[in-house]
Amino acid sequence: MSSYELITHNRPHSFITESFRTLRANLQFLGAGDTLKTILLAGGGFGEGTSFVIANLGVVFAQTGQRVIIVDCDLRKPQQHLIFNLDNQLGLTSILSGFKDPDNVLKAAPIAGVRILTSGPLPANPAELLGSQKMSQLIAGLKEKADVILLDASPLTVVADAAVLSKAVDGVLIVVRSRVASHDSVSKAKELLMNAKASILGVALNCARMCEISESYYSNYGSDSKNQKKTKKKE
Repeated sequence: MSSYELITHNRPHSFITESFRTLRANLQFLGAGDTLKTILLAGGGFGEGTSFVIANLGVVFAQTGQRVIIVDCDLRKPQQHLIFNLDNQLGLTSILSGFKDPDNVLKAAPIAGVRILTSGPLPANPAELLGSQKMSQLIAGLKEKADVILLDASPLTVVADAAVLSKAVDGVLIVVRSRVASHDSVSKAKELLMNAKASILGVALNCARMCEISESYYSNYGSDSKNQKKTKKKE
C-alpha cells in the first residue's frame, strides 16, 4: 500500500487524516451508516482525486467499527485495485455479466473492516451496465453486507456513467480538486446531477493549499500537548 494513497492508515495522526475524519463526521450528521448507506463520489473532470478521497474516507469509516464496502464503478480507468494492491481479474463487471456471485468477488482489504469490489475487466458498455436493473439489485444487496458503501465513478462531465449511477444511490458527494477544477466543470457536474434528480450531499474539497499551513500548526499543537503532559508528570 502506498503511504500517500492511504494516508489515513499509514499516518493516522496527520492533519490530512483529521480532515477525512471531519468529512466522515459531516456525512454521519447527514445519516451516513444509518439512513444514508450508499454514497457515490464523483469529480466533475479528470484529476480531481476521487479515488484517493474514497479510499481514505473508507478507512476512517472503518476505524469507527463500521463495515465498509468500496465499489469501483469507474469502468474506464479504475484505481481502487491499485490503491489497495488487489487483483482485478474478477470484479464488478463479473457480477453484472452474470459470471460471478458478489460473495465470490468481494475482496478483503489489508485494513480491518474494509472490503473492496474492484471494477473487473473493462467492458465495452459501461453506462449501460451501471444503469442496469442488475446494478440496482447489486447495490440493494450490498446494503445487507455493510454499514457504509462508497462508490467510485468516472468524471461527471466526461461520460454519462456517474449521472446514470446517481439514481441508484442514497446520495452523491462531488469531489473538487483545488486549483484543478474549473468553475464551469463544477457547475456542469451539479447541473447533470440535478437533471438526474440525484440527492447532492455537498462538495469535498481536495488538495486545498491551506493544508500545508494547517499541517504545520497541527504538528506544533500535537507537540505542545505532549510537552504539557510531560510537564504535568514532572510536577
